[in-house]
Amino acid sequence: MVELVTGGPDAEADGADEPSREHALTVSAATPSKIAWVDTFVHDGRTAPDGVDIIPLPLFILTGITAAVAVVMGGALVVRSPRRQVAAQLVIAAALVGALAWRVHDVAPFAISASVAAFGVPLAFADARHRRLPNLLVLGLAGSVGAAVVTTVVFNREAGSLARAVAGAAVTAAFFLAVYFMAPSQLGGGDVKLAVPLGAALAWFGWQTLVLGSLLPWLAAAIAVTIMRLGRRRTAIPMGPFLIAGTLAAMLLANG
Repeated sequence: MVELVTGGPDAEADGADEPSREHALTVSAATPSKIAWVDTFVHDGRTAPDGVDIIPLPLFILTGITAAVAVVMGGALVVRSPRRQVAAQLVIAAALVGALAWRVHDVAPFAISASVAAFGVPLAFADARHRRLPNLLVLGLAGSVGAAVVTTVVFNREAGSLARAVAGAAVTAAFFLAVYFMAPSQLGGGDVKLAVPLGAALAWFGWQTLVLGSLLPWLAAAIAVTIMRLGRRRTAIPMGPFLIAGTLAAMLLANG
């Protein structure tokens, strides 16, 4: 009696292949290309400028907060703010940088927006308390934003972003200069200088972000003036805090 053997050498070979394939799939699934603890904290595939290295979210946040703390402390020396105000600035700057790190998906936009947060917080406090925007902090903001933009262009070859940032700074400067000369009581010279790096930072994210970041401060300031008039108060309000807050709000919305 002859037994019918199903399959054959080929079938045996195929059968032998299947466990090995399953084993390979299991190994590849168990050993991902990214280290497990790094992958746990990565936010939306954040990568370094070369597009290869993975940057963990905690490191992303820690770097930004460290820079913000250094800037705020430096700003406190320039403005000579009381200790309580310095503590408040540190908390606000850290919170802003953390929010930006969570929302922003890449190194370059994070560096630009974190620069605005780090320098913007002491600038806003200085303008609210002393009605002035220290040139040293404004120059620091301009230099930080400019360095981030240029570095991005060099490594990622984003010439279009550089051109847009320069055009945004020029448009914003022209608009604020026009308002400054037509209605000097509405703006100060420091506001015009501050608007230039803010315009460049907003335009880097896109024209829509520039428009939104330019409109929000004026809208917020108009609401504040209306509320003060309803309370029969005629005190002039500083524009700097509104410019910085509007810029950061537009950046957070742009990266949502």
